[in-house]
Amino acid sequence: MSDIKTFFSMLRAVLQRKYPMPWKTFFIALFCVFYLFSPVDLLPDIMPLLGITDDATFVLLVLALIKQDLSKFKQASALKPPQENVIDAGDIKDHKK
Repeated sequence: MSDIKTFFSMLRAVLQRKYPMPWKTFFIALFCVFYLFSPVDLLPDIMPLLGITDDATFVLLVLALIKQDLSKFKQASALKPPQENVIDAGDIKDHKK
């Protein structure tokens, strides 16, 4: 459950450009989605059990890559001190007209 929260935190950080986009994982995940919905497979889905193994292999690969990216994001987040939302009163009076 914490990985799901971390995933959305990482996604928010990527969208806010505070964390670099994991392009490798993105493109492999995109390829995986196309492959899952494509009628062309390495092993046709008609074959019992063997037909879904190639699809499952790609899904597991993408999940492993996402897990690696999440651990890198956790490490990067731990290195940065949290930003404080404090306004200095001196900042306000300096901006008076």
